[in-house]
Parts: sequence; C-alpha cells; structure tokens
Amino acid sequence: MLLSCFFVNFVFFGAVVILVGAAVPEILRTYSWRYVEMGAILAGGSIGYFVSTFVCGILLRRWGPKRVIVYGLVLQAAGLAAFGQMPSLAINAIALLLIGLGQGGSEVVTNFSVVRIEHSGRSNLMNFIHAAFTTGAIVGPLGIGQLIERGYPWQVAFLALAFLSLLMALAFTLLSFETVSADPAKQENSPLSYLMSQPLMLLLTTLILLYVGVEIGTSNWIAEYFVQSLGVSAASGAYTVSLFWMGLLAGRLSVAIFYRRDDQAVLLVTACILSALSLSLGLWGESFTWKAACFFSTGMGFSIVYPVVVVLAGRFFPTQQEMAIAIISTGGGVGSFAFPFAMSSLADSWGIERAFWFYAFIALAMSGVAVSTLFVIRSLSVKGDGKD
Repeated sequence: MLLSCFFVNFVFFGAVVILVGAAVPEILRTYSWRYVEMGAILAGGSIGYFVSTFVCGILLRRWGPKRVIVYGLVLQAAGLAAFGQMPSLAINAIALLLIGLGQGGSEVVTNFSVVRIEHSGRSNLMNFIHAAFTTGAIVGPLGIGQLIERGYPWQVAFLALAFLSLLMALAFTLLSFETVSADPAKQENSPLSYLMSQPLMLLLTTLILLYVGVEIGTSNWIAEYFVQSLGVSAASGAYTVSLFWMGLLAGRLSVAIFYRRDDQAVLLVTACILSALSLSLGLWGESFTWKAACFFSTGMGFSIVYPVVVVLAGRFFPTQQEMAIAIISTGGGVGSFAFPFAMSSLADSWGIERAFWFYAFIALAMSGVAVSTLFVIRSLSVKGDGKD
C-alpha cells in the first residue's frame, strides 16, 4: 500500500513540476510578463526545492519519512492554491517557493524509501516509480491544453492539484512507514563532510545538477519554443511538453521492464549521449514533425538519468543514504534554478530559438560527466569498494 501511494503521489508530483512550464505561453499573455520576469517566478520554485531537499535529508533522520512527506504536501497545496490568483510577481514567486519547499519532501522521502526496497544494483523499481512522475508530467500539460482550448482559466489546474495534494497528505498520515525507516544503528552521525570528499559523490551531484537544469529547463520553455519557432498555438505548445515527457515515460518503462543487468553506469552514459545528440538534431531541424520526434528522443535519453544516479548513490553510500540522496536532490534543485533563469535572460537577449542551444551545450557537458562517473565506478569496482 505504501509503494502504491508513492506511485500515485509521484503522478501528481510530475504534474505539479511541469504544470507551470506547460502554462508559460498563456501566463505570459495573461499578465504581459517578459521572459526574464517569468524566469524570476520560476526561480522561486527552484529555490524552495533545493533548500527543501537538503533540509529534508537532515529532517529525515530526526522526524522520519512520514512527517517530512506529509508536511511537504501541505506546503505544496498552499502554494498551488495561491499561484496565478493575482498578477503580482512577488506573490506568485512566493507561491512557487512554497510549492518547491513541499516538493522536496516528496522527492527525498520517495527516493530514500525506494532505494531501501529496491534489489541492490538494480534500478527497475526506481525507474517504475519515476515513470509515475513522467505520467503526471504528460497528463498535466494535456490538461492545461484542454482547459485553454475550452476557454477555462488555466488557474483551475493549479487549484485541482492543490486539492489532490491535501488528499495525498491525508493518505500518508494513515499509513505506516516502518518498513522503510532507517536503522539508527547503521547511520553515521556526520556524513556530510565524508560524502563531499568523495569523487563519486561530487560527480553524481554535478551530473544531476546539469541534468535537472536542462530537463526542467527544456520542459519549462519547450512550449514557448514551438510557439515562437513554428508559430503554433499556445494549446499546441502545451501538447509538445507532453510529447517530450512521453519520451521520458517510454524510456523509464522500457528500463523498468526489460533492463535486468547491474551495469547501471554504462546505461547512464548511453542515455546522456542520446539526449545530447537528439536535442542538437532537433534544434537543427525545420519541420514540426522532425523537431517533435527529436524532442521525444531527447526525453528518452533523459529518462533514466535521475533514477540511475539515485540508485548508484544508495548503493555506494549505504550508511549515508538519506544525506547522499538529499545532496543529489539539492544539486538538482540548484540546476533547476540556475539554468532556466539563465535561459530566460538569454531568450530576452537572443530570442528563444537561439537560446535553446545553451541547453544543447549543457546536455553535452552532462555526457562528459557521465563518462567520468563510469571511470570512477570502474576504479571502485577494481578496488573492491563496489561492483557495477
């Protein structure tokens, strides 16, 4: 039952994360914000997220997973209910800040719990749970597109997810977390300094920083990219966000069902290279079909990066799992803040079509870090510190 609730909550989590990006064209036209102002609003959510993920790693040891995820969902609901209700930049930034603070609880608690349930060396269950996130990321933009086409206010989607977040908070309150609670005897008292001195930990964190920056950034701006580059409608732009996330869903489900090897690092490198190549080819293309196919393929490449990195962290740092996962999630939060905000500034200066090449460069850098991670893991395997 607990795993089922994690799955359902990650569906809603995915919808929440992607909802703003899917609504960007309509939000910009509703409130006449510039790209850089929209970037500042998005930054509010990213700041809340990366602060929350780090703090949740600490709170997980003190409070346990139940309180962390329940309180997070309540904060998320409050932010969702407030967002878009008025044109104030400050109020909307604070609303996204609350959403980000709440998301950190779901992220850290779910990943920590699944790592403790997952068979060592595999990422099938982690990919399955993150496929739930991807499902929400597909449904959210589709819902926004339908609301826009039927003339309903886009804010309705945010209010609906606020209500669902409260329902999930209630569900987790009623469940037992005994099976995934950490054993205090196996925990280290001060894991942070140790973790930050480990090359593998630094590489995994950097990888997630780059990955989340380019994945969420692409998702936040892909709708506007298609509107500006090909002149499609705002509703069609929202549907391209769903298409991108369909690629992620296809990749995650494929790995969850078919990939049975323990060699996660090779899988990671392959996925990163696929994403960088597909994104670059998509930006070169001229037709809607070509661009859509390349962004779908980009999503497939992105699909397994986060689940595999979390699994590797849990495997190679077994007595510091809470903090290792929190550090990695925090790296992702920094990426989701820094890169989309930089993208909004570049889009204002260069235009969004040229600015998207910034993401192609980041995807290439991510591939380089993945290759370095493979070498370090091979070195650890030779030394007997782990095997992959």
